[in-house]
Amino acid sequence: MKTQYILKTAAFAVCLSVIAGCASSHIKKGDRYYENMAYANAIESYEKVYYKSPSHDVGVKLADSYYKTGQLEAAAAVYEKVVKVSKTPNIHYFNYAKVLMANNEHAQAKSLLTDYLHFNEGDAVAQMLLASCYSINERFRDTTLFELTEIELEGYENAFSATEYQQGIVFSADKVVYSGRKQNPWTGQSYLELYHMRKDAEGTWLSPQLLKGDINGRFHEGPATFSEDGQTVFFTRSNYYKKKMEVNENMVNNLKIFQATLIDGEWRNLQEMPFNSDDYSVGHPTLSKEGKTLYFISDMPGGEGGTDIYRSELIDGKYWSDPVNLGSAINTGGNEMFPYVHDDGSLYFSSDAHNTLGGLDVFLTYYNGERWVKPENLNYPLNSIKDDFGYTLSENNETGFVSSSRSGKDKVYEYRKFAPKFNLLGFAHEKGNRNPVEGVIVEITEVESGKVIEAISDKEGRFKIKLMHEKDYELYCTKMGCFSRTDRISTKGLKYSEDFYADFIVEPIVIDKPIVLENIYYDFDKWEIRPDAAKELDKLVKLLKDNPEIDIEMGSHCDARGSDQYNLVLSDRRAYAAVQYLIFRGIEARRLTWKGYGETVHVNECGNDVECSEEKHQENRRTEFKVTKINE
Repeated sequence: MKTQYILKTAAFAVCLSVIAGCASSHIKKGDRYYENMAYANAIESYEKVYYKSPSHDVGVKLADSYYKTGQLEAAAAVYEKVVKVSKTPNIHYFNYAKVLMANNEHAQAKSLLTDYLHFNEGDAVAQMLLASCYSINERFRDTTLFELTEIELEGYENAFSATEYQQGIVFSADKVVYSGRKQNPWTGQSYLELYHMRKDAEGTWLSPQLLKGDINGRFHEGPATFSEDGQTVFFTRSNYYKKKMEVNENMVNNLKIFQATLIDGEWRNLQEMPFNSDDYSVGHPTLSKEGKTLYFISDMPGGEGGTDIYRSELIDGKYWSDPVNLGSAINTGGNEMFPYVHDDGSLYFSSDAHNTLGGLDVFLTYYNGERWVKPENLNYPLNSIKDDFGYTLSENNETGFVSSSRSGKDKVYEYRKFAPKFNLLGFAHEKGNRNPVEGVIVEITEVESGKVIEAISDKEGRFKIKLMHEKDYELYCTKMGCFSRTDRISTKGLKYSEDFYADFIVEPIVIDKPIVLENIYYDFDKWEIRPDAAKELDKLVKLLKDNPEIDIEMGSHCDARGSDQYNLVLSDRRAYAAVQYLIFRGIEARRLTWKGYGETVHVNECGNDVECSEEKHQENRRTEFKVTKINE
């Protein structure tokens, strides 16, 4: 957790003076440490006075120091006191909300962000974080897609950004140190160095080894990326020359990207990338498979805010082009970091301002030929309420590595990636009620291969069939003496596990039993099929196609208003129009007959000269079909 803030702020501090116990007070000591970004030491000084005699100014700096070193519960406790004495919602509200999100307190964070935005409505990052609080449940919609296993590294305090290299991984890590020149003033741990680690024949990780050569120096070395042939590395490091850190006018040491070449097993010939600067940071490089595009992060002027992701192209195999910002579809006013480009061109990165669970989450995007598509959160369990970053994916698209602070420290995790799971859950029941029907035969045909899976409904009318990812299926349900039903199901393009539900209505086939078609209406004195009636007739078309062995008669009925002969002719024309529609939709004419019944068969008392409501008359104006024959 501590290490991530070093690289994710894209700047290193230089503690220019040794602050000894001779300072006039703990607060002055703390302030000097705080100004020099030596937050671990600042905490030690502030704690000696704040918990005895709390003050707003010391509380702000102590809370910030806890936050920047990843002590989130302590930060939340102090921020809570800080915001109580703030007259208007300010940046402390914003920071407190971010800490609460990382502590899984999204409801309280939502309230703080709402208050903050009332006075800072133009803050786009706060707007995104508020949206994240409202959509937090979406991040847990499918927890089966990833399985994470921590790589245990004894003796290392933090480890992150693992990338595959030479049958193993290269990662950045620090260790616990108690004093000396190798102590990082921000965290109190050692500076970061790059290590290589492999597995033995049984799959157990061996002890990490420092990369050999000139690559590991006196200060920080961070995320690295390698060329396809493994002979070139691009890596992040502190801006220093020999043993001296280089700082800008604000006394800040920025990150730079260096390139090195493997010579006789050691990394030599270190070269700065041409877009490095003493005035801003560049880091977190990732190289495309063909080695012609380098993606990285920077807080250079002109970006969207915070750290943005840029790319540079290798020209004629010799020169790197000026950096190009990937644009607002990816970059926000917050921090986008740790880009990783997969062999298929997909870009993965982490952000603390897109729709996250809290802190940094891993997102996926790709270029569709015209633009970068909207980034997609990879969700829990790959992401957590803490920081998740340094994602890589193996060539098999099934395994990889991700870094996370979910345990309280930065750790490297191996993960397995799984396809979403799908099931068809069916219920066979009688028409008009929920009485279960046993013995319904269900056939699922996988369209591409023709493979058939069969199930039979049990005593409770239930059946369950497992479906595969990226498949089209045809469903056929039948029971002897009943109407058969078909349906289509597709799992293509679905990213999350899902259960499909199917009701199979069991309806016995009874010769000459009228079956009313609901919602078949005609205009007054008309017989043409209206669009709304066509939708209902399409259901009958499907039924006839599902049951090719039956012949039917279409019947049309009128109410008692109008002359008997008029109604007889009108109903006959309506029944004929329905049959013609069925033929138009592909039903064989030999299977169809029609008859207009006029007002001769009423279903209620509303005959001639009987006063009835419009609803009663409507019951008699109906279209029916009945099975006239079941063929072999």
